[in-house]
Amino acid sequence: MGSSDPLPVSCSRLESLPVEILQLIFLHCLEINLPRASHRLGRALSSQLLYTWLVRLAFSSTNPGSREGFFTPEFLPPPLDFWALAWEERQQLQTGLLECRWCTLPLLRRCQREYVAHAIRRKCATLVFGSEDQALLSNLDSKFDNLDNCDWAPDGSRGKGDIVIPARFEESLRTPSSKSVDRKVAIWFHFGALQIREPNEIYYENDLFRLPCSVAIGPGRIPDKILRSPWSDAQFQFLQLLSMDFYLDEDEVSPDRSPEITYWLIRQRKIEPFRRLLCMAFRTANCRIRARWPLQPFHYSLARRCGSGSEDPFINFILNERWADIPANAKKDLLRYIESPPLRDRQ
Repeated sequence: MGSSDPLPVSCSRLESLPVEILQLIFLHCLEINLPRASHRLGRALSSQLLYTWLVRLAFSSTNPGSREGFFTPEFLPPPLDFWALAWEERQQLQTGLLECRWCTLPLLRRCQREYVAHAIRRKCATLVFGSEDQALLSNLDSKFDNLDNCDWAPDGSRGKGDIVIPARFEESLRTPSSKSVDRKVAIWFHFGALQIREPNEIYYENDLFRLPCSVAIGPGRIPDKILRSPWSDAQFQFLQLLSMDFYLDEDEVSPDRSPEITYWLIRQRKIEPFRRLLCMAFRTANCRIRARWPLQPFHYSLARRCGSGSEDPFINFILNERWADIPANAKKDLLRYIESPPLRDRQ
């Protein structure tokens, strides 16, 4: 062997296994760090199909209607078993997947389309729709491609659905005198959600098929990768999607991540992400009720120290948009700054 010849690269017995066996091992163990162990394992386990299965396993809703006839082998193949995961395991899997570089908004959007289409096939098979409605349900891609006018609040105050389609059972069609609607099918495109409800039911209490959906007992964690620069539109869309269920801080009394993010946005004068974050609502790990992005007392004094005068955008935004959240003494200081900024700010 000449001196210029490359040295042989040895690999472990695990790495030398065929790709199909490695993928099967990965699906059995669900060890998210396994692809990071080496370049060989990373290449073997980097597959859009694997990513899709993992998203379906971790983020499909645990609603009662999913317990029968939903997780078919072609949708979630063995050895993956959706109902075999305990809630703690699902929570850990959700948090781990969200931190992965490959877990992106485009991937989740594609998974949402496939999830809703699968829910329609499995759960609407006994329903009959009008010809136009059937054509719409058969091709929802255009709806998923344009989410600007879609409902962005799938909680108790959400609308009835981006589209609501009436349906009848086949047996009802055999009764000429009956023209009533048996069910309504509602779809929310931004949230990848579908409901099949009786016409007069209260829609937000119904069985809801949805992806991504967090674990009610212990939610997954919003990843750090979408809580930092460059603060793109795609990041905020991803953040908006996750903010309904996944948690920002561990505790609402002593938040662990949001204060530092707010601090650096004020220090670095990043007004646009500052505005957008402070208008959004989030939950914490120990509380299911969402609240607006938190502000701490030291943020008000920091805004004054970094202020640019009476027209400072940070101080004016806080005063105009978060007035009810500001402590009385901080209100006085901020108003005094706006009315009579320090001499250094007037020069």
